[in-house]
Amino acid sequence: DFEGFVDGVAFEGGKAENHELEIGSGKFIPGFEDQIVGMKIDEDRDIKVTFPEEYPAKELEGKEATFKIKLHEIKKKELPEINDEFAKDASEFDTLEDWKKSIREKQEKANESKAKFEMEDAAIETVCKNAKVDIPSGMIETQLDNMEKDISSRLNYQGMNLDQYLQMIGKTKKEFRDENKEQAEKQVKTSLVLEAIMKDAKVEVTEEEIDAKIKEMAEMYGQKEEEVKQNPELRKYVEESLKSEKTIHYIVDNAKIK
Repeated sequence: DFEGFVDGVAFEGGKAENHELEIGSGKFIPGFEDQIVGMKIDEDRDIKVTFPEEYPAKELEGKEATFKIKLHEIKKKELPEINDEFAKDASEFDTLEDWKKSIREKQEKANESKAKFEMEDAAIETVCKNAKVDIPSGMIETQLDNMEKDISSRLNYQGMNLDQYLQMIGKTKKEFRDENKEQAEKQVKTSLVLEAIMKDAKVEVTEEEIDAKIKEMAEMYGQKEEEVKQNPELRKYVEESLKSEKTIHYIVDNAKIK
């Protein structure tokens, strides 16, 4: 158990009962964990710590606090022996060697994908950097609107809206848009450059390629292939995605790698 006091007054969020704290985790403010090291079970102890100058709770910034601590139990992590028996319990493999091989193959595949995406990003960034594009201001405003919608959608999953989020971080909507304007401009420029290269390279997508991608998506999401195939909006989305993918491959294939 612990309870914190600043100037002798308990503060909100500074009290907990039967809280588990892993020594070395760094979850509490500096000095807290260090001062409870060596405590014995059922021991009471007062510790003093100072909140950092930049702390989420503004009223506690830089304040010295006293915490009354009571230790109930001490636990120690014991790692299991890494052998075939452990592999059977923790994975779908019968031997440790098979499990290691699977992990190694997955890591190699992940590294290959990471390298591929990094190369693509670098190639696209280089092409866009050297391209001169006149971007209508309206397109940037539309992109900022889309960014707002995307962030709002993600915030909704956390039970929060954009206005509440902006209030929490202390920014106005104008400040938010001004800060994201450069990123929005970069995204619009990238889109326009890819579109120009797509037209110049005469990138095309066949109906067979669209059907194959839709089949892959249907299997992934457990939907009926024939039903989603007839969705015109989905077909258009898949077509544009495949065109963008082919355009990026075209850029990489024609890039001079240093």
